[in-house]
Amino acid sequence: MNRLDHVRVCIVGAGPTGLTTIKNLVAAGVTDIICHEMQGETGGIWAFSEDPDRASVYDSAHTISSKRYSQFPDFPMPDCYPDYPSNRQILDYMRSYEAHFGLSRYIRLNSRVSGVKRRSDGVWEISLETADGTCLQTANYLIVCSGHHRDPSVPDIAADFTGEQLHAGRYKKAEGFAGKKVLVVGGGNSACDIAAAVSRVTDGVELSIRSPQVIVPKLFGGRPIDRQFAKLSKPSLRWVRDLGLRFGVSLLVGRYADYGLQQPRGRVLSHHPTLNTDILDRIRHGKVTPRRGISGIEGRTVKFDDGASAEFDVIIWATGYRLGAPFLEGVCPDWSEAAQVPLYLKMMMADLPKLFFVGLIQPVGCIWVLADLQAKLAAAEISGAWKRPDNMAALIERDNRRDARRYKASPRHAVQVEVHEYTEQLKAALRAGRVRAGAGAARQ
Repeated sequence: MNRLDHVRVCIVGAGPTGLTTIKNLVAAGVTDIICHEMQGETGGIWAFSEDPDRASVYDSAHTISSKRYSQFPDFPMPDCYPDYPSNRQILDYMRSYEAHFGLSRYIRLNSRVSGVKRRSDGVWEISLETADGTCLQTANYLIVCSGHHRDPSVPDIAADFTGEQLHAGRYKKAEGFAGKKVLVVGGGNSACDIAAAVSRVTDGVELSIRSPQVIVPKLFGGRPIDRQFAKLSKPSLRWVRDLGLRFGVSLLVGRYADYGLQQPRGRVLSHHPTLNTDILDRIRHGKVTPRRGISGIEGRTVKFDDGASAEFDVIIWATGYRLGAPFLEGVCPDWSEAAQVPLYLKMMMADLPKLFFVGLIQPVGCIWVLADLQAKLAAAEISGAWKRPDNMAALIERDNRRDARRYKASPRHAVQVEVHEYTEQLKAALRAGRVRAGAGAARQ
């Protein structure tokens, strides 16, 4: 086994969150770092590939957050970009970001992390599969930036279907489904995007949504919906925002029953909303037929909870991903079915120092802009400018109790955050940790 030089910080993944982590570490004066990227290029899932075995966005993917709320604060997107940039524009933006801050020198491509373990002296041992063979890297700190689109979640009932089937993570383009009867399962952004896209090449598209789902258009009053409701982002205005969202959704969408969809109950943000203008239009034009959840499958026949049934050639399972990463087995608990995770600020374990998760969040908005703040905090601790709270375990419990009241108890909502509130929480934690670090230095 080849041994690579010891580094202070090892980063896993060179997608948007990995890139901003490198940038923030360097800005904090931490340059003894390496970032391992399993693919031959940076950009993560935004580097579109037609290879079904490679995780990437599908050909028609656009952002679900507007340009204004999808750009790094220190690196604005080009003025020519539309409100909702395409996957190719996002990739170009990330490549420009990488070049502007000189990040490439810290990245090792075609280097897959296959396992990690923590030695008794606190040093991390990282096993790698590279073009040069198996390698071993050691590091003082480990930052996981590989996201949560790794392990597809497919229900056991899928084994009963005898037609063609695939997870949404393997879906790339609509053209291959022309003339086929297709069932898309799921109510999230990917499910609705895929159903709408496939409905343009075949008339037989149906969309199975198990439970009531909040689906809203991307525009409100001619402007991106996230910009409209950002005005009500302060925690003290939560009740106003909730009322505004409920009224706004009612105004924009009307009765979900008119679309053949189930009516959501409770706070709009208690579920993870789906931002999609196209799917509502395709449903009302008869190009996509909504269905209830699946109760059983026999051969190519799918039975639904309301007693209806139909035959399909293809099922696309847009049923999400399990949390966690295979290389962390033995280091972290299995979170694949967890409704909550024991992480401070969704990024640090109380009993395992020198390990950070950056980007392991599910906001109603853009992940990497929040990851930029997470990376600032991680960089501050590594550089000695930030000290973690002594009562971290209690703070994790407090936040998880709060989230249990707010969100549906399910793996999909295990790492959900509300963008503006989480932003303020990170900023407050950063300030408080800097004060603790300063006080500790003064006592020495």
